[in-house]
Amino acid sequence: MSQAKRILIVDDEPNVRLVFRTALESTDAFIATAEDGETALRWLDEMAADLILLDLQMPGLGGMEVLRQLRQKGLNTPVIIVTAHGSIPNAVQAMKLGAIDFLSKPLTPETLRRVVAEVLERNATRKGEGSPREATPEVVTAASQYAANLSMAKRALNLRAFDEAEIFLKQAIALDPGTAEAHNLMGVLHECRNEHDDSYREYRAALKADRNYEPARHNMLRYYERFTFGRSEVPIDTGDRIEPSKSS
Repeated sequence: MSQAKRILIVDDEPNVRLVFRTALESTDAFIATAEDGETALRWLDEMAADLILLDLQMPGLGGMEVLRQLRQKGLNTPVIIVTAHGSIPNAVQAMKLGAIDFLSKPLTPETLRRVVAEVLERNATRKGEGSPREATPEVVTAASQYAANLSMAKRALNLRAFDEAEIFLKQAIALDPGTAEAHNLMGVLHECRNEHDDSYREYRAALKADRNYEPARHNMLRYYERFTFGRSEVPIDTGDRIEPSKSS
């Protein structure tokens, strides 16, 4: 039986910590909470985590500084950025520090569990879990290999292995040149390297593949605003960012 995953919830709002904890306890994970960045870093000094849910806006040590200190210590724990502010002006910096998954409050328990499960699964392979040799062999198709390349690219981005991520994305694009998702993620990768002309070309390629692909439209809008006005409040969009749930 595999060991229970350890998830650390870092948020200064008690109600958010309670809601997140309640939603994730049904996953049989070990759940810990921290009310601020300093407490989170002390907890992580004593115990490893498999995943961190990290609020950006907190009194004292903010989420971005927590993430920066984690990486300086050599901790590559996957981080899901959580924000109630709808936009993440410093999202590129978060990407450079290995956070490519973003959640906007409020969100449903189902959405939280789904994203947490996807991130844990994505990062399980590099820890030796879920080895393909232990699983039932499956027929490899172009679609399944494309999906695997995207997953490995995201995992490489989590580890800030940008050259490795680029290889997987190039393989995905070779399998499906008309894919919007891979071109968009390649554009995000170029942004992390400050290669803005290349990111523009990739976002254009994504929109050429699918003019209605929202992540590429968001990123292209941010590109234009940054170069027209010098800044943009449009957050970076990797295709995983979950918008707040809307009440009926």
